Amino acid sequence: MTAPTGPGIVIVGAGTAGVTAATTLRADGYDGPVTVIGAESGLPYRRTALSKDLLAADLSEGRIALQKPEFWAQKTIDVRAGVRVTGIDVDARTVSLDDGASVRYRALIVATGGRPIRPGWLDPAVPTLRTRADAAAIRDDLSRSQRLVVIGGGLIGLELAASVAAHGMTATVVEAADRVVGRVVPHQVSDYLAGLHVGNGVWLRTASVADSATARRVQLTDGTQLVGTVVAAIGARPDVALAEGAGLAVGPHGIVVDSTLATSAPGVYAAGDAAALPDLRTGEPARGEHWFGATDQGRAAAKSVLADLAGTPAPSFTEVPRAWTIQYGVNVQMVGWPTGTDDVRIEGSLGDGDALVTTYDGDDLIGAVAVGRAAAARACRSEIAAALGSRV
Repeated sequence: MTAPTGPGIVIVGAGTAGVTAATTLRADGYDGPVTVIGAESGLPYRRTALSKDLLAADLSEGRIALQKPEFWAQKTIDVRAGVRVTGIDVDARTVSLDDGASVRYRALIVATGGRPIRPGWLDPAVPTLRTRADAAAIRDDLSRSQRLVVIGGGLIGLELAASVAAHGMTATVVEAADRVVGRVVPHQVSDYLAGLHVGNGVWLRTASVADSATARRVQLTDGTQLVGTVVAAIGARPDVALAEGAGLAVGPHGIVVDSTLATSAPGVYAAGDAAALPDLRTGEPARGEHWFGATDQGRAAAKSVLADLAGTPAPSFTEVPRAWTIQYGVNVQMVGWPTGTDDVRIEGSLGDGDALVTTYDGDDLIGAVAVGRAAAARACRSEIAAALGSRV
């Protein structure tokens, strides 16, 4: 599969942000070369299936792929899989690859995603869940152990536990904080999700790991030993190594971009988990870590690139965050900034899995968690966006 010759648009990263950028370029009429470079082997695939339905999803390349091989050929999008970018030269406008080749670009989109957090006490053999190969290895190990010990009670950790428990296996979640998903939802929703898991047989431990965690054993500070297939779901940091090597402005939340997703280097943009966009409320660089954000940013980056090439002003991208999870068949949607305030209001019944939890700053709605009410989440997001002068 080859693209037209000559420098075109190069996208580093074949995840959600990168692939969305590539397809948007073609949908918006760009007919020059588009090259997507991904370190993983195989064509781009649906990453949400890895945690949301680990044991039931068909992980074969043909089934999990976002598109069939002929789609990329028809769109003349050159997907270079299993190739790693080793460097970016922003002056020469080239990217260097680990196979010895280099690719010139007119515009570059950096969508390198995130890297799993691995504390020093975590044995290198303990897997994280980022790739299809990770998921296949974890699933194979679970078929023998029948027991999951997941370190981390965020959304990924809870989704893994739900997938395992739904298949009759034993699942334990270890969370160092005093409640699960405390970073993204109010305590009322944390309590609801905890109860949902306990009711489905999951053992939740709000405790710290004592000294080390191996692929088969976790010892907690209270002396408890947990045995099974151990998986770390502690979170991720933006993968900014290439950006730093290229001299791009990088901060603690990722590659610093403006409201058009442009980086500090001409012709270079960033999107997805690696990018730090201006927060809609504070203007400070902030990072999202969810599928919706990666999709929206990939699309916005492509539109900014096309505007740049056309010599027209790039559209400003503003984002009211949104995320979703499905656990035990319950759809939970999160929009805005649901934490950081004590003004929490509940409509409906969390216990019945049918509720809208809203959070306020004074009279202003700033966040919402909709349990079994997806339409209500969309309405809340529109209200938050309107108050902040944003488009959704």
